[in-house]
Amino acid sequence: MKTQNLYKISAYILSASAALIVPACSSTDEPRSQSEDQSNVIRFAANTEFSRAGDITTSNLKTFNVYAYTGNGTSPDLFMDNVVVSKNTSNVWTYDPVKYWPSKKTVDFYAFAPASWLGTNTPLAGVPYDASEGTEDIIYAVSPDLSGGAGLSNAQVIFNFRHALSKLTVKMSSSNPELKVNVTNVALSNLNTKGNFHFPSGSTADTPSEQTVGMWTDQNTPQVYVMHMSQAADDIITLTSTATDMGTTTVPGARYLIPQQLVWNNNGSGADTYIAVMCSIYDADSGAKLWPNANTPEENVVTGSTYGDGLLKFPLSTSAFKEWKPGCHYVYNLVINSNSDMGAIEFGAPSVESFVNVETSYQ
Repeated sequence: MKTQNLYKISAYILSASAALIVPACSSTDEPRSQSEDQSNVIRFAANTEFSRAGDITTSNLKTFNVYAYTGNGTSPDLFMDNVVVSKNTSNVWTYDPVKYWPSKKTVDFYAFAPASWLGTNTPLAGVPYDASEGTEDIIYAVSPDLSGGAGLSNAQVIFNFRHALSKLTVKMSSSNPELKVNVTNVALSNLNTKGNFHFPSGSTADTPSEQTVGMWTDQNTPQVYVMHMSQAADDIITLTSTATDMGTTTVPGARYLIPQQLVWNNNGSGADTYIAVMCSIYDADSGAKLWPNANTPEENVVTGSTYGDGLLKFPLSTSAFKEWKPGCHYVYNLVINSNSDMGAIEFGAPSVESFVNVETSYQ
């Protein structure tokens, strides 16, 4: 029987642009001495990279936390200690108690959201993080070496937040009308869930570089992320020519994962990182099962499957990229097509439509 290619895989990354800057705050909550002119109050504003549903954006960001330090990098003095900055009903950023620019000193500001991210840690050292749930977006911003006072252009601190994690979406389709493809389970295998995040030294409002983008180290603790699981017959997804987002059950939506190296050395064995798909393929007219069949390799048969499914493994690593970067949205389109004369599955090389880094513009 002639062997046919069962699938093709394409992957692309969505680009991002800036959102609008929200209004700055003004506050008189803290009593001040005669020497502390109100024009010397430290005020905040924030904007984030453009994102999609589920992400933290300028419009849905309601609070963020701030650490600030004076002094040099080897001997910093704490100036603001995990201060909560909140947006009120007038879209004005406020905090309490109000702080004033220190005389003859510059201040390094570090901001982040959500508040639970840093825990008892500070932004001056690596921050441990556990992304085992994969459902939370986290953002950060750095505005270093600022001074205030009347007439100074940087008297207001404007944070440009970046996304610290990589975002992943898996979509599947089948454009062959002669086939009925039933997908029961989709999972991401061998992805690291823990690591340490390091805030950059430079301003996150500057062009992305090693100095202005946060870094992840010590990624560890691989696990399986479930994107879709059919717990009953009604949960089975039948593919159509319109791509279906497979993050539809269990934990809906995209996954926010730690940036990391992607491995594909052993065709889905060992430490390989891949998308695992359990599915069955039928003739659309007769209903006869086409795959898996008697010619299907043992490693592609799911022993004990309720529906007699086969297993496909799609590599997360491609010829264009071998790792995920922070602030990038990776969308994998998996297309399953063949004809009724199906033999053993042959895995073809993935193709990549485009790879675009996140770019941000500022107003």
